[in-house]
Amino acid sequence: MVAVRIAFACSLITLIPVAAAQEGDHALEARITRIRADEQALERRYDVPFSERRMRRFEEFFDSELQELDALDFDALGVSGRVDWHALHSELVHRRDLLRLEDKQAREVLDALPCLDDLVPLFEAREDVLPALAKDVAARIDRFALDVTTASAIAATLQSLPQTVRARAARLTERTLRTLDEYYRFRAGYDPQFSWWVAKPYETAAGALRGLASTLRSTSDRTGGGDPTLIGDPIGDEALTQALRHAWIPYTASELIEIARREFAVVQDLRTKAAKALGFDDWREAQEKVKDSYVAPGEQPELIRSLANEAIEWVTSRDLVTVPPLARETWRMTMLSPERQLVSPYFLGGEVIQVSYPTDTMDHAHKLMSMRGNNPAFSRATVQHELIPGHHLQQFMNVRYKPYRSMFRTPFWIEGWCLWWELHLFDLGFPKTKEDEIGMLFWRAHRCARIVFSLEFQLGNWDAQKCIDFLVAEVGHERRNATAEVRRSIGGAYGPLYQAAYLLGGLQFRALHEELCKPGTEGAWSDRDFHDRILRENTLPIELLRAILTGSKLEKAAKPTWRFAG
Repeated sequence: MVAVRIAFACSLITLIPVAAAQEGDHALEARITRIRADEQALERRYDVPFSERRMRRFEEFFDSELQELDALDFDALGVSGRVDWHALHSELVHRRDLLRLEDKQAREVLDALPCLDDLVPLFEAREDVLPALAKDVAARIDRFALDVTTASAIAATLQSLPQTVRARAARLTERTLRTLDEYYRFRAGYDPQFSWWVAKPYETAAGALRGLASTLRSTSDRTGGGDPTLIGDPIGDEALTQALRHAWIPYTASELIEIARREFAVVQDLRTKAAKALGFDDWREAQEKVKDSYVAPGEQPELIRSLANEAIEWVTSRDLVTVPPLARETWRMTMLSPERQLVSPYFLGGEVIQVSYPTDTMDHAHKLMSMRGNNPAFSRATVQHELIPGHHLQQFMNVRYKPYRSMFRTPFWIEGWCLWWELHLFDLGFPKTKEDEIGMLFWRAHRCARIVFSLEFQLGNWDAQKCIDFLVAEVGHERRNATAEVRRSIGGAYGPLYQAAYLLGGLQFRALHEELCKPGTEGAWSDRDFHDRILRENTLPIELLRAILTGSKLEKAAKPTWRFAG
C-alpha cells in the first residue's frame, strides 16, 4: 500500500509544468559543479592571512570565469539554463565583492599593526613546499616576535582603534597564530636543524601573538558592556546594497526596515486580539503567562517528539507537501550544551533537531529563562521549522534534486522556506489554542525584529546593546535569550543579511504562493504541487525561482525587479 501511495505521489508531481531543458542547460550545470570544485581547491591551496598573492589569484579566477560565462551563447539557453546563468553570474560577482571587502578590512588592521603580515613570505614558501634555511627563518620569526610584543605593549594605539577594528584584528591575529603553528609543525622534529634553530623563536612568537590577541579582545567595549562576543563588524550601506543585489532583492535596506515595521504592526494587532481572548489587555501579560507553561525537567524531549510527529501528520493529512517515508523515518534529536545555548538559546535543526533546555549546571536565573523561552506554545512553531516541513525535509530533498545548485545557497530560500510554513500554517489553523497563537506570534514578531535590528546594525545605526533592548521591549524576549540572539547575529558566523532573510524570504514565498495558487484561478497549483516543485528546484534567489515556476525566459540584461512586499 505504501508503494502505491509513493507511486501515485510521484505521478502527480510530473503534472507540474516543467520547461524542457536545452542542451546548453546541462552543460551549464556541469560548469557550475566544476567552478565550485575549482574554488574549493583554491581555498585549500591559498590560505595565508594578509596574502596579496591569494587576493590576486582569486580575483584572476573570478574574472576569468565571468569572462567565459559572458561568452556563452545565452540565447541558446532554456528557462532553467538562463536562471542558472544569472545565479552563477551573481554568485561570482558576490564572491569577488566579498574578497575585496575582506582585503579592505585586512588592510585597515595592517594600517594599525603593520607587523602582522611580516611572516607572509615564510608562510607562502611553506605553501609552495620550498626549502627553508633554518637559521634565517629563526632570525625572521625572532624579529617578528619582538615587533608583535612591542605592538601589544602600545596600549594607547590599540585603544585608539575603532572597536570593530580591534575585534577584527584579534581574529586575524589568532588566524596568524594558527598559520604559524602549522608552519612550525610541518618541519619540527623532521628536520633537526629546523628544530634546533626555530623552536625557541617560534615559542616566543606564538606567545606574543596570544598576548596581542588577548590585549585586543580585553580592551573595554562601550557598546557591548565589556563582552567581546558582542562586538560585530558592520559592513555599511554600500556592501549591504551589493549583498541585496546578489540575493536578487530590489529593495534598499531602509525600505526593508519599513516593510518589517509594517509586518510588525500586523503581528502586534494579532497578539492583542489573542491576548484579549485570554482575558489580558496587554499582549505582554498574556505572553508571560504562556512562558510559564514550560514542562518539568526531563520532559522536554518527549514534548519535542510529540510536536514533531503532530506537524508531520498535520501537513501530510492535508496533502500540503509530499513527505518521503525515509525523511519521516530518519530525523533525530540531541540536546544543546549549556555553552551552545549562550549563542543558540532556542532550537537548531535539520536531520538532527538540537533541543535547548537547561541543565543542572546552570544558575537558577538562566534555568528559568531557558525553560520559559522554550515552552510548548513557543516550541510549536520552532519544531516544525527545524524538522518537517522545515529544514529536515528541505535538506533531505536538496541532496537528491539538483544538488549542483548548492553553490547558490541563500538564506532567503533556506530560512524563507521555513518562515513561509510558519505564516501558512498559522493561516490554516495550525495553532490549537490562543496560547498557541501567542507562541507562534512571538516568533513572527521576532522575525520582524530581526530585519530591523540586523539591518540597523549593519548600517552602523545601532550598537549591540540597542539591539538587545529592542528584542526585550518589542518582542518580549528573556534578556539572556535576547543577548544570545544578538551575539549569534553579529558574531560573524552568519552573513550580514542572514537574520533579515527569515521573514523576507517568507514574504517572497507568500507572494509566489498567492500568484500561483490563488483559489478559483484557472490553472492554479495545489499546495502540494507548489511545495514539491520548490523542493525539487533546490536553493536559488527566489526571484530566479519564480522565473522557473512561471516559465519566464529571462533576458541576459535582467536585474532584480520583483517587488514582492505589496
